[in-house]
Amino acid sequence: MHVTWKDAYTAGTVIIGQGLDHPLIHGWFDADAELRAGDIVHDPNCSVQLENRIRLCREDGLFMPAWVARKEKGVFVPGEFSCTRSRRGFSLAWITLSDKGSRGERVDASGPAIRDAAMEAMEIGLARGMIIPDEPEILKAALVDCCLFQGFDLVFTTGGTGVGPRDITPEVTLPLLDKRLPGFERAMTQTSLAKTPHAMISRAVAGVMGLSLIVNLPGSPKAVRENLHAILPALKHAVEKLQGDPRDCGQ
Repeated sequence: MHVTWKDAYTAGTVIIGQGLDHPLIHGWFDADAELRAGDIVHDPNCSVQLENRIRLCREDGLFMPAWVARKEKGVFVPGEFSCTRSRRGFSLAWITLSDKGSRGERVDASGPAIRDAAMEAMEIGLARGMIIPDEPEILKAALVDCCLFQGFDLVFTTGGTGVGPRDITPEVTLPLLDKRLPGFERAMTQTSLAKTPHAMISRAVAGVMGLSLIVNLPGSPKAVRENLHAILPALKHAVEKLQGDPRDCGQ
């Protein structure tokens, strides 16, 4: 894989990014280089982990791809290089739906609960989250961005799965799925019903978009952990098969 690193800048918080002062690495890649969030790109001078893909507007009004990246080692040098790519575990994004949270009136406890539970069960090389209001178009844009532009392996939503007037997560998620995973949905429902009959009103869906696995989770941290524990044993295998693992499932 060849890459031309054009320059390095300082970037603030972007899209799913939560840190400041990351080097903003941007360049042009071979057409067949499908880089994804969490990839580690190695050139002769340094290694960088790609954290967030963004769009930079050029002076002529056209957009070019750019990555907010964390330097792993070495010294970043602009120029054209032959590069290799590796990954360390899976990449995970969570989307917390909360009108109050998006206004800064509530602390997001459910998103970090997703991250922590996943990290206990599998290797996660990159985890990023965002809080958005319960608005269909904003959620749709976030899901498409996380799956098809950023390329996260695992994308979780939390909140908006009930029957309230602002609960819109399943309606937005379902039309975007290439394939649905009803087994995940049943496992989460059965686990929740063992705890409370209120689980009957959950409408959470799960499935795949592109090479990403999407799961709707409830809004409370307790319910998030309960639902995740029901599907964690199958998550790693599901992502590996989705992304082309040729091994037989019985192995």
